[in-house]
Amino acid sequence: MRLATMATLARPVSAAVSAALAGLWLHALSQPAPEVTSEYRLGVWVTAAMVVLETAAQPLVILAQAMLFVKLKVNDGGGVTQRRGTGSALLVVIYYGTLLLLWHVRSPDNCLPVKSASELGPRLVPGQPALDRDQLALTWSFFKQGLLKQLLTEGERYLMTAFHLLDFSEQGLYDVVANLGSLAARFLFQPVEENAYVYFSRTVERGKPVSAAAGRVLHDLLRAMSLLGLVAVTFGWSYSHLLLRLYGGALLTAGPAVSLLRAQCAYVLLLAVNGVLECYTFAVMRQEQINGYNRKMVLLSVIFVISTGIFTRLFGGVGFILANCVNMLTRIYVCYRFVAGLPLEPAVSVPPLLGLRPPAAVAAALVTAGLLAAGSESWLYPSSAAAHVAVGALCGAAVVAAAVYSEPRLLQAVRERVGDKLKRS
Repeated sequence: MRLATMATLARPVSAAVSAALAGLWLHALSQPAPEVTSEYRLGVWVTAAMVVLETAAQPLVILAQAMLFVKLKVNDGGGVTQRRGTGSALLVVIYYGTLLLLWHVRSPDNCLPVKSASELGPRLVPGQPALDRDQLALTWSFFKQGLLKQLLTEGERYLMTAFHLLDFSEQGLYDVVANLGSLAARFLFQPVEENAYVYFSRTVERGKPVSAAAGRVLHDLLRAMSLLGLVAVTFGWSYSHLLLRLYGGALLTAGPAVSLLRAQCAYVLLLAVNGVLECYTFAVMRQEQINGYNRKMVLLSVIFVISTGIFTRLFGGVGFILANCVNMLTRIYVCYRFVAGLPLEPAVSVPPLLGLRPPAAVAAALVTAGLLAAGSESWLYPSSAAAHVAVGALCGAAVVAAAVYSEPRLLQAVRERVGDKLKRS
């Protein structure tokens, strides 16, 4: 309940911060031309209001995560992403609607630790402090970490806006390609990372050696996510032009969008690896380690800003993605060093970080598929897009076959997961 009280305090804080940033966006930064958009001012204030509205669901988000309502988290994330304009209102409706339904349909499986929504708000218990000092200190550490991660993850957009490194048309093209290239991160990587964090935070004790079960799960997650990222790099290079041609026609393929999307594919690989490493790192870090990590994040922010300035001048819009890659590589290095330094229980037979190394058969299949796809783009794609797609399908099937042959344990996990879903349906 004290944690829910702290989450409730986020509402007035978010209202004040959103109002201040909206004023900054409207009065201190450059504005688009009126012929480009006539509703820019309204859009800024609507975005600020949506942020405040979204914080209304945060106490229930915490409750849902504590009760392991994983599907609810995945479904609301997908719905908000698909309906960005009304996403915050949809988030509130989903969580409060689910809470009301569980109150209405009582059973031993869905009983909640609260009896009304008022219990999720600020409550003062006689003889007890309103806020737990340890939780408050840990929340402050995570807040600083979240702020730094936001600057590192979305920093190029702030730099674009503040220093006008790209004009608005170039920024629009960059956003289109970046959003298209990050679909895998939004719909696939993010749910996996959130569920992995819930698992690790409940099965791993902070400051204890890595258990056999947690080490095996971390190894398998790193192997699966790295393979997905390698597939994105292998086929993304040769099929970026075709994808943009189908998505936006000649308007997108004529400019630097193809190079942007190819660079974005490499960034997706780094996102896949970094997400799993960070969720495990944050699940096992103690508070003093989190504070130390935050200090390292400040240094990473400086490296990111410097690399952004250098790469943008050299490569234009592609430089932002290259700077993001440098940023992600530094974050992976920090987390890798931390995880590598953790003690392992004697029952751990395979170091978890070996999951980053693809099997030889899969690596050979990926290299061969990449070369064949690149040759197909040069020789077949100009005359027949269908033949180019057929080559990619055959190469993809070969990569899947190699992965199935080399990773029988992952295949067995997928079969068990699918079988459980079929039984429930």
